[in-house]
Amino acid sequence: MSTSRGHKPHLYCVLAALLLGGYAVAAAAQGTASKAIDETLTANRASRASQQRIDQLDGETRTLLERYLSASWQSQQLTAYAQQLEEQAASLDAQRTGLQRQLGELERTERELSPLLARMVQGLEKFIALDAPFLLIERRERLQALKKLIADPAADRAEKFKKALEAWQIEAEYGRSIGIEQGEIDERTVHVLRVGRAALYYLSMDGKRCGIWDSSSKTWAVLPYEYASQIRLGLRMARETAAPDLLRLPILAAGARP
Repeated sequence: MSTSRGHKPHLYCVLAALLLGGYAVAAAAQGTASKAIDETLTANRASRASQQRIDQLDGETRTLLERYLSASWQSQQLTAYAQQLEEQAASLDAQRTGLQRQLGELERTERELSPLLARMVQGLEKFIALDAPFLLIERRERLQALKKLIADPAADRAEKFKKALEAWQIEAEYGRSIGIEQGEIDERTVHVLRVGRAALYYLSMDGKRCGIWDSSSKTWAVLPYEYASQIRLGLRMARETAAPDLLRLPILAAGARP
């Protein structure tokens, strides 16, 4: 019994040592785990920082890429616009050259047109003077209006040429139509029948006298009464109260008498 009691203090010491050792091991283990956790947290923070830097770099890269693409697109647009301007400039140069050539031709044409207009008016005036005496008032008024237009320096050259051509066209049309008017012959009012430019006839108002214009002597020659009915038919045709028909009337040759 004494021996047992003598060993108890040693047992307590062993137990205490074991407990202390366990605590030491636990403490050491706890310290190791805490250190591992701290290292893990540090690593995680470093990883997040690295990811943030990567994200930041990625954002900057995307921004730079977008800027590059935008600048590239603008460069392409500016290049295309510059090319378009060059093409337009070339086209404008060609148009300007063409206009300058046309202006030169127009100036030359205008220089040639002035004497041509003068000759047309002179020729028309002479033609009316030598022609048979029909619609003289109307034709002379048209001639005077044309002279006034051509003498006007402010009038358009194209309008001058147009009116000159119209005057000649009207004169030409007289040769393809028949017409009627009233006139004075030997102080008598008569009906005058124009058959183209082939002949000019008259019939007195009472229908008893008729005649023909003699272009050689520039006088009216009396026709036999037998032609009065044909002249009367021609007058009705000119008024469009009779259907077109063949007129049996004489035509004077140069120097001939009816």
